Amino acid sequence: MKRFMSSLLLTLLLAGCAGMGDPRDSATELVPGHAHEVMTPGHRYFTFTLDAPARVVLESHTFPGDAGSVAPAGQLLDADGQLVVRDWNSGRNSNFRIERQLEAGTWYLRVTTPHTSPGSLGMMERDYRYSVTLKVDRRR
Repeated sequence: MKRFMSSLLLTLLLAGCAGMGDPRDSATELVPGHAHEVMTPGHRYFTFTLDAPARVVLESHTFPGDAGSVAPAGQLLDADGQLVVRDWNSGRNSNFRIERQLEAGTWYLRVTTPHTSPGSLGMMERDYRYSVTLKVDRRR
């Protein structure tokens, strides 16, 4: 019986891990010049594709009154999900700002709101409004 339970537990664990897809598969497409608004805490994945090398600027923008309590952090990831660069607050009002020359290809941006957690004195009950923008400059 003990062997059966161990096998069952291992099977359930492996099935659970296999069922968790890559969050990049459901990433939201960022369109240059258009802001994408987020209103809840947690991790968000965004994606964009460059057809030629370009200088990009990825930024978060918090709304008036939310600066300080909502502090999105950004991580730029390559097509394989490897971290390229991260930023917490080099933008205005404690927002992230990532400016980088990138090669052509698919890129991902992972955004988190690190100051939120279920135990944060009711913090989960409020909105965490911010927007994310992408600017692309194809001039070298």
